[in-house]
Parts: sequence; C-alpha cells; structure tokens
Amino acid sequence: MEPLSEPAAPRPPLLHRVTPGQRQLADWLLAGLLAALDGLHYLHLAASVGATGAELTTVVVWGLAAVSIAVRRTSPPGALVLMTAAVLFDVARGVGGAPTSAPDVLLALPMYQVSSTTPRGPSLAVLGTELVVLVTAAAATGAHGLAGAALASALVATASWFVGDSVRVRRVYVAGLAEQAAQRQREAVERAQRSRAEERLQIARELHDVVAHSLSVIAVQSGVGRHVIDANPTEAKRSLAAVEATSRAALDELRRMLGVLRGADLGPAERAPAPGIANLDRLADQVRSAGVPVELDLASPSASALSPAAELSVYRIVQEALTNVVKHAGPATAHVCLHDDGSELVLEVRDDGVGTGALPAYGAEDPGGGGHHGLVGMHERVALFDGTFAAGPRPEGGFAVVARFPVDRVSAA
Repeated sequence: MEPLSEPAAPRPPLLHRVTPGQRQLADWLLAGLLAALDGLHYLHLAASVGATGAELTTVVVWGLAAVSIAVRRTSPPGALVLMTAAVLFDVARGVGGAPTSAPDVLLALPMYQVSSTTPRGPSLAVLGTELVVLVTAAAATGAHGLAGAALASALVATASWFVGDSVRVRRVYVAGLAEQAAQRQREAVERAQRSRAEERLQIARELHDVVAHSLSVIAVQSGVGRHVIDANPTEAKRSLAAVEATSRAALDELRRMLGVLRGADLGPAERAPAPGIANLDRLADQVRSAGVPVELDLASPSASALSPAAELSVYRIVQEALTNVVKHAGPATAHVCLHDDGSELVLEVRDDGVGTGALPAYGAEDPGGGGHHGLVGMHERVALFDGTFAAGPRPEGGFAVVARFPVDRVSAA
C-alpha cells in the first residue's frame, strides 16, 4: 500500500497571490488603454474639419486621467492632483455649453490609493481639501448639470476615502496579528532554548555529582586494594567489596537518570526516587569505606519538611563536598552539619585535612570559583532557592563548604 500523501496546502485568495509588480503592470495597461483610446480620439478629431476646441480638450482630460492611473501607486498624492485637475478642467470646459465627460469613477482610484496608504489624519486633510475644491467648482459653474457633475465627483471621492481607510485599518490589524504571532513564536523558541539549556545544565550537574563521587571512591579503594592485596588479603577484599558497592550504586543512579530522560521506556526499575537527606547515612558509609571518617549532625527541624528538589540539592552538595575531601584533603575527618539559623537552613561540610589547597576559594568575592566545576555546581544548586554559598580554606586548617537556604523557599509546604 502506498503511503498517504499529505494534503496540499490551501491556495491563498486571488488578490493575495497578485504581487505588487503585477498590480503596477495592471495600472500601466489600463493607463495605456486609456492613452491609446485618447490618441485615436485625437486623430479622429484632427481629421475632422468641424472639430471644436471643446472636443479637443476632451483629449487633455483623458490624457491627464491616463497619467494619473499610471502613477497612482508610486505617487498617490500626485495622481490625485492630476485626476482632480482633469475633473476641474472638464467642468470648466462645460461652462461654455459643451457636455461634460468628468471621469468621476476614475477619481476613485487615486483617492482610494491615498486613503489606503496614508494615516487617517493626513488622508482626512486630503479628502477635505478635495471636497472644498470640488464643491467650490460646483458653486462656480452656475449650471445645474455641471454642479451636479462636480458634486458627483465629491461623492465618489468621499466613498473612495471610506473604502481605502477601511482597507488600511484592516491591513494594520492583520499586520498586528502577524507581529503578535511572530512575537509568540519567538518567545516560544526562546523558552524552548532556555529549557534545553537548563536541562543540559541539570544533566551536567547530576552526571558530575554521580560520576565524580563514585569514581573518586572507586579510585581510592582500588589503590588501597592494590597496595594491600599481598600483605592483607582481608583488607583487599573489603576494598574490592566497597568498589563493587559503589559501582552498583553509581549504575543505579545513572539508570535512574536515563529513566527520567527516556520516559517510561526503561520500566519501573529506573523510577526510584531521587536521593535525599535519608540517604546521607549511606553516602557517609561509602566515604568511610574510602578511609575518610564522616560525622553527621542532622539536627535541623526544617530538614523534615524539605521539598524533593531541595532534598536532592542538599544531598548533591554533601556528595560533592565529601568527594572533594576524598580527592584533595588527604588524611582528614569530615563533618556534615545541617541546622537552622533563624529563617535559614544552613548546611556545612568541613574537614580538618591538609591537602585542600588544591581547591580554590569560592564565594561572593570569587563567583567564578576558579573554574572548579564541582564548586560551580554547588553554587548553582543553592542559587535555585535564592540561597547563598561560600567555600574556602578554614583558618584552623582544612576546608569548609557553607550553603544557606531560605526556609520558605525549600519547604515542601
């Protein structure tokens, strides 16, 4: 079976398919037709012995009308002046008793062009001037028929102005709708770009925290096992067991992250809840298995009411800080303290090691963090809740990481 083809897009209306060049060409053709007829009329009059001056002036009237039509798009005011001159010339010719041929209908074209392309104020002024000229001409003729012709031209000009102004207003309205649609589309694209950037940043933070912590513990335990495997096989087995446990935990977290990214494709195993404060004990055990003693002090009453996102941020900050202790502090003891300080929840991770000089200070005076991605990631997690973050060497030795969260921003209520 052949695949179904997509339905063809509907064709726009005929007037929307006509290009400006085609419209200009139509005006030139109409002007050329009038000029050709006018020229034939002139040749006929020239060949006639009894041709009068009034008949010859008809050639001038329709010649002006032809030129007006030809230039009405490029110069609407000029076209209106030419057409008005043709009407007045024709009315003035009729004062002598000759019948008029005032081109009332053709007067509508330049007036429409003026009102459809000019703002309402200036176009109203043009219409008022036109009406004054035509009514004055009608009053000056003194002949009922000629006055009626001039007044008819005034009515045609007024009706053409209303039509052109309505078209202009509709064009402005449609252009406004199109601009609004384009603006909404631009905003949607910007939102999508910001969303993608935020998602990439969040994924980068999660991957960094999971992989860096796990690989640091694995590296330390592998080194211990390699050094003691001959002299102390029991200790080597404990190191390998820690490597295995850490690897499995890292794989579980990576699978959970992939499950979130892929949706429901990976099944329920990848939908385990994100780690939080309740998982800090297990995290501390992993770090202890790497040879770094960890003391936990989770005495904050606010900690039991944190939102899942806030719990994840606290867990990741502790994880990254303890990873830095394992990697940089050397022989050290880590202290994790979570307590309340007025309206703030304070998380502090400090150590008494001697090797933390490899880490730069990080705080309000050094927002760049020396390019250390772990410190940058911790700061970004705190900033999500309008908190403050600082990290740097302690005067008494070691390194400290301090994150302060507004309780009202991290509470689940």
